[in-house]
Amino acid sequence: MGKLARSTTALDVTRVLKERILAGHYAEDQFIRQDLIAQELGVSRIPVREALALLEAEGLVIREKFRGAVVPRLSAAEIEEIYALRGLLEPYLLEEAIARITPEIIDTLDDIVERSRRASDKTEWAGLNVEFHRTLYEAADRPLTLQMLDRLLVRADRYLKMQRFMSPQTQQESDAEHMRILDCIKAGDKHGALESLRQHIRWNAVDVRRTVGFDS
Repeated sequence: MGKLARSTTALDVTRVLKERILAGHYAEDQFIRQDLIAQELGVSRIPVREALALLEAEGLVIREKFRGAVVPRLSAAEIEEIYALRGLLEPYLLEEAIARITPEIIDTLDDIVERSRRASDKTEWAGLNVEFHRTLYEAADRPLTLQMLDRLLVRADRYLKMQRFMSPQTQQESDAEHMRILDCIKAGDKHGALESLRQHIRWNAVDVRRTVGFDS
């Protein structure tokens, strides 16, 4: 990648480093050297340091005094916690959003599912998975909860993009479950939509553990 423009801010550096971390560019327990990043991107160490602080707040790096920032190891315990919290937040957000989901939002969700079904690249598919969930709750008008969920989805996204044994069947099942949630919403079945969402989150937690390699 070429050097960034001089107007680069910490947010620009954050975006670049986040994309690399989620794509598995840095190995687990690998330290990210500020001087090398600054030289590569053509910026000073200040925006790199600020970017790493933002990434630490999202749980994508851990900063160690006098040593720098390190990419944390994948953790079975973290998967459990991420999906337990998602199981609490997402049904609440859907319940708040469902009466205000417009035909335009439904069209957008249909398009996301269709693009996901066609996606052959694992990273692209994982991004569409996150996009579906974010779009599903955009009408909830619960900005604090959405902010909390967004951070969880970023953490979950790292696991989705690093699944080593994800099969086409896994992707197809996830897309089918998204479609079941959407079909319930279209039919005005609020209870069915909420239950389908809860089942999807539980299934996803089990599948991520298995495909990342924490379960046999």
